[in-house]
Amino acid sequence: MTFFAVLVALVTALRVGALLATPIDLHGDEAQYWMWSRALDWGYFSKPPLIAWTIAATTRLFGNDEWAVRLAAPLAHAGAAVALFALGRRMATTEAGVWAGLAWLLMPGVWLSSALISTDALLLPAWAAALFATWRFVETQSWRWAVAMGAAIGVGLLAKYAMSYFAIGLALAALWSVDVRRALLTRPALAALATAVAIVAPNLLWNAGNDFATLEHTAANAAWSGPIGDPIAALNFLVDQLGVAGPILFPLALFCAWRAVRDAGGWLAVDPRFKFLIAFAAPPLIIILVQAFISRAHGNWAATAYPAAVTLVTVWAFGRGPASARTRAAAFGIAGLHAVFGVLFLAAMVSAPFADAIGLGNGLKRAREWELTAQIVRERAAAGTPDGPYTAVLVDNRLVFNDLSYYFRDDAPAAPLRMWVLLDKPANQAERTAPMRKEEGARVLIVGATPPYEPWIAADFREVGPIERVEIPLGGDRVRALTFRVGSGFAPATRDAAYLEAIRSRPE
Repeated sequence: MTFFAVLVALVTALRVGALLATPIDLHGDEAQYWMWSRALDWGYFSKPPLIAWTIAATTRLFGNDEWAVRLAAPLAHAGAAVALFALGRRMATTEAGVWAGLAWLLMPGVWLSSALISTDALLLPAWAAALFATWRFVETQSWRWAVAMGAAIGVGLLAKYAMSYFAIGLALAALWSVDVRRALLTRPALAALATAVAIVAPNLLWNAGNDFATLEHTAANAAWSGPIGDPIAALNFLVDQLGVAGPILFPLALFCAWRAVRDAGGWLAVDPRFKFLIAFAAPPLIIILVQAFISRAHGNWAATAYPAAVTLVTVWAFGRGPASARTRAAAFGIAGLHAVFGVLFLAAMVSAPFADAIGLGNGLKRAREWELTAQIVRERAAAGTPDGPYTAVLVDNRLVFNDLSYYFRDDAPAAPLRMWVLLDKPANQAERTAPMRKEEGARVLIVGATPPYEPWIAADFREVGPIERVEIPLGGDRVRALTFRVGSGFAPATRDAAYLEAIRSRPE
């Protein structure tokens, strides 16, 4: 236990140190979460509230610098590693627990997730805790573990609605295991349900009072309106898992699941531990694979599969008797490979030239030079027009709006920052809370980051001046292209059916 605690502390300290040293600015989504943390609520347009509450806690303790905004991410993943250590040790041996926690801590996707603040970074520790509490509840049927299970599920739902996949895993585990069924039919199981519902209920009530904004956004992310059936997208999703879990660990998890069945001589005889872990690992992977085939999916959308998948690998390797020298060598090899990736990634975080040299520069470009971008916009906003100062600064891209909001935090222009609304109703938090208003439309500095929108924005003003194009170097041959122009007399076109059809059929 002491050895494992030292490893967790060391890796977490390295990650926090990299956050302190990195010159990487906040990505637009991170900046958005910071904005939410300035106005705490029970829900937001696209996500439940836990991420805003967490950032509020870390920034009120340590200030609003980028590292403080991100601080909860490495700490949360350390918590997930501890939960998986406890699960592996309980299911098998202390050695299995150490390797489960270490495998999680060193996964490539966790290195990345620990470097930025995201809902996944808060969801996954809740999932890991729920997994451990559920296993202990199945063992003991105690009220204490039932409430712990419900609390972890409820907190996970406040982090991200993907926690709902846990219910599918629980249903499969009950289907496959008499012990799980027996536990779920006890009175303490009702306490687990009541605890989870009590924790998430305020967010559901917030949604009910806000046109179910978060739930609607979550459903819209599925994007099932286009052509259905893309095997290449499904294949790309599977390839992405090699990056999330690691090029060895992901196929090894699939192999261990197959071997667990083969060695038992059939599914009915499979070790209950493996059935339990497969029940929670398989649904996210299968559901998101189907989603990728139907429409689209990001690799991290199936991240909830990996707490159980990592534990499956380590319990299979170290929980069936004394581990062989070859098994330990393989574990050290995988851990070493992931540790090398992690060190290179941390070095890329700290040094932009090194990131460019190893090919990570392009992936980091969206989080570079936002301080400079904000300074350029601030100077133009301060200059005003011959007819007087600007009455608003209008942005056509939500990520640009979010980053400008963050980097204006200590020195904002006198003119309010506003978001252009493309459709007939808000499509993001910025459009919902800071839309362009007619009464602010006399002299508007229009900041453009989306060239296809230029004529549509111009149509919302009585008069629009010439476009000035600016390129902000991001390192290498990468630039951030912005446009500036002056709009006078904001009078938005009616967002009727003809307008919406024209928008949807516009060339990209």
